[in-house]
Amino acid sequence: MRKKTLSIYCIILMTICQGLIGVTAEAGAISLTKAETITERCTAVQNQLRVVQRDDTKTRFYLGRYYETFLNRFITPLNMRLTENNMMSEGFMGVQSDFAKARTNFTIDFIEYQRGMDDLVVADCKTEPENFYAQLEKVRDRRAKVADDVMKLRNLMDVHRGLVVGLMEEV
Repeated sequence: MRKKTLSIYCIILMTICQGLIGVTAEAGAISLTKAETITERCTAVQNQLRVVQRDDTKTRFYLGRYYETFLNRFITPLNMRLTENNMMSEGFMGVQSDFAKARTNFTIDFIEYQRGMDDLVVADCKTEPENFYAQLEKVRDRRAKVADDVMKLRNLMDVHRGLVVGLMEEV
């Protein structure tokens, strides 16, 4: 429940940040009124971004540990046991390999996202609103990439669960 609340909070905060800034990119430039809005609300936006950054760090720690545990305490031991009993299938091996790769991608993408967030939080949005907005767009793209990684890992967990249920029905 806490994980869902934290995720919803982060989504709402990024939506608020997007609404506060409310800029549209036209060939990489923003309008004068939009730049003024960024400049006026700079401190508030940066404070909100710090909150998102802190919450995302907690989420990354939680999810990273969760995926690591799932791989090392469930997928790998089950696959080893199946191999010992000559019951291994390509499905289980494929899921283990794909899950390990997806977990690695999640870690790498999240680190890139955090670096971008670090740069964004310290960016000078009062004097350079265009650069701030450009950095914000990069961070949004990186965050979307992390969200895709999370969805891929969840889907792989569902596939693995389906394989386990199928195996239980066979045995």
